[in-house]
Amino acid sequence: MRNPLWKRILLADWPQRMTAIITGLFLLQFVLWISKEDGLWLPETISLVSGTLGLIVLTYLIPRLHRFWRTVLQLVLIIGMHGYVLDYHFTSVKLTAWKDVLKWLTLNAVQIAPFIWFSLTAWVAYLFAMWAVQSKLRIFVLILVSVLFFAIRDSFSVIFLWQQVAAVLLCGFSLLMLRHFAQLKQRAPFIWESIIEYPASIGIPIVLIVIFTLFIGAISPTVDPVLTDPYTAWKVSRGETVPLLGKGISTSASTVDAASGYSRDDSKLGGGFRYDYTPVMTVDTTKRTYFRGETRSLYNGKGWELSPAEKNLSLTRVNGNPMQTDPRFNMSLLKTKEVTQTIMMDREEVFPVIFGGFAIQKIEEINKGENPYQQLLWAPRQSELRFIDKNNYPKDYKIITQEPILDEPGLRQAKSDYAQRPEWSEYLQLPAELPDRVKQLAVDITKTGTNPYDKAKLIEKYLSEHYPYTNTPDESKGKSKDFVDRFLFEVKQGYCDYYSTSMTVLARSIGLPARWVKGYSSGASPIPDQIRDFGVMSQFGEDIDPNGAGTYTVRNSDAHSWVEVYFEGYGWISFEPTSGFALPNVFPEAAVEPTDLSTDNEPVNEVTETESGSNYTWLWLSAAGAAVIAVIASVLFLMFKSVSLKAWRTKRKQAQAVNFNQKIIVEFEKLLRLSRRKGYSRLEHETMREAVNRWSKQSKWMKQELETVLLLFERAKYSQLSSTEQDYWKVSQSITKLKEQMK
Repeated sequence: MRNPLWKRILLADWPQRMTAIITGLFLLQFVLWISKEDGLWLPETISLVSGTLGLIVLTYLIPRLHRFWRTVLQLVLIIGMHGYVLDYHFTSVKLTAWKDVLKWLTLNAVQIAPFIWFSLTAWVAYLFAMWAVQSKLRIFVLILVSVLFFAIRDSFSVIFLWQQVAAVLLCGFSLLMLRHFAQLKQRAPFIWESIIEYPASIGIPIVLIVIFTLFIGAISPTVDPVLTDPYTAWKVSRGETVPLLGKGISTSASTVDAASGYSRDDSKLGGGFRYDYTPVMTVDTTKRTYFRGETRSLYNGKGWELSPAEKNLSLTRVNGNPMQTDPRFNMSLLKTKEVTQTIMMDREEVFPVIFGGFAIQKIEEINKGENPYQQLLWAPRQSELRFIDKNNYPKDYKIITQEPILDEPGLRQAKSDYAQRPEWSEYLQLPAELPDRVKQLAVDITKTGTNPYDKAKLIEKYLSEHYPYTNTPDESKGKSKDFVDRFLFEVKQGYCDYYSTSMTVLARSIGLPARWVKGYSSGASPIPDQIRDFGVMSQFGEDIDPNGAGTYTVRNSDAHSWVEVYFEGYGWISFEPTSGFALPNVFPEAAVEPTDLSTDNEPVNEVTETESGSNYTWLWLSAAGAAVIAVIASVLFLMFKSVSLKAWRTKRKQAQAVNFNQKIIVEFEKLLRLSRRKGYSRLEHETMREAVNRWSKQSKWMKQELETVLLLFERAKYSQLSSTEQDYWKVSQSITKLKEQMK
């Protein structure tokens, strides 16, 4: 009984349909990679290319559609999608000369350019991939190349691509499985029919294996890498520091004993940590900043604690008004830039403070209009916005901050004598047991500085240039009891806590009031350093501000500490001594030279010519691209349809057929040798058929297989007909069964 029409249509060419779907998912991983490369593609380009892949997949789901018409349909759908999404409007032009034709093409074609070229490239890549996955060898090559690409890019950037690696492996192995089933259907139709009749016999084991593998992976404990990744090893061999997010494990001998994140106890610093890239918050800001948390002023020789004065600070209630400032701090000369930040917390965690740029001036909104101000207290002395509840930490909030503008000439004129002022003692405090060589090093570093600001900058520069960054410092080298002394003279490597603590102690050693600050660095920039360094963004203009507005993702791995030094008239100024890090400071704007507004140069005409030239540039680029695609398509079509190609394919099939005849004869001769050893010998006067008939009477259970092998052998040896690959597989299967029966 034949299957109903709907079932035949649904099951028609199902391997090709599944291959098309999996190939689309495979190529989508590259689009997802590009989407993570901030600034490489516009969001519209990513959406249109993803839509192109989806439309191509849909065309493969249409049953019994000829290859030519499927290609035409794909091209029409791609162009139609671009016209719809980009709001294309047909523009008519009266055609009286060839320039009118160019104008008509320009007005219509540029409406979907340049996005159409990205989508057409994705289309060509899809067609190539569909050709490539018809061979197991090519599938293996695709998997290998893709995994290597994603792994290398992941190691040499701050983006994470292991999800893409997993997806590529899943898609690749699925394509291999589909290809195996397709070959099984051709070479062993009887086995294939058995599988189709009883699909659970193979489907259930596959599903159980996948479920078991996923279960084991889910319950397995996290294991840190044993080997150093190539990128980190290469950087270390050159004496350089690892990148900001530390893609890999350092080569030091220290044990990683904790995950990165915002510290709750700073009384004892040191040890190593492993990078935790879990998102903490997403910040929409008008300018890139660090996100300040808490400050500490008491250094105990091992870490930081709240000083007695800090424990007894007066706190004020928070409302919708601007925050109060501490009258002790003179900021009369300070100029600031207003920054607006909207922070969305990505984790259900309660922090002791509300994070924001320095310094928070006003909190405008919490939880989209709620009024939990009673849970917030403001500490003017430390510029901290403290959260005093144990639950209900704000999920989102909006703040206004006033970021200091660094007037370096003015800072160099600031007063520096605080030794005889007891009110500043907590910011000059040092342990009595601090080794003298630490103080002497501070004097040696700053001996060329003529003012407090330059001395602070000399300390900052010295630390960032002389000590390599690592998340796993080898503290087995350290013998000193003092944390700073051990870092500066013995361990000589570390992460932010080592650098910031050392700068604070060194600054205090030469009489500069300093305090230790912890919070988060800026997070992932919308314009990665790699893209800026290679000049990719130059196509969008030269005035791109790497510290400008954007949406930043802050992760546990961005937890950080730095230093603030006090300057009379300017207040607390931040410094960044950690190697590989840089503060997004604000500097005074340079004076702008007056613009010549005279009309002697006729700028209007020049602009008009430039715009016209730009339009015609897009036109010629579009026309050239279309011509290239048309030529390639024509050449491929002619090659496929040419007589010479057909003749070559015919000869190739014939050669393969001859080979199959020879293979069947060889297999049969092997069977004869095996039969002789098992007692089934051929007598001298017997023909092959007579011998086979005698063996069949002797062992009736071999009759069917022997007759099948003999029939195909005689046709291959004595007939003019050419054996097929299917004939060869029938012989191979029958001989395998005979070998088992002769045991």
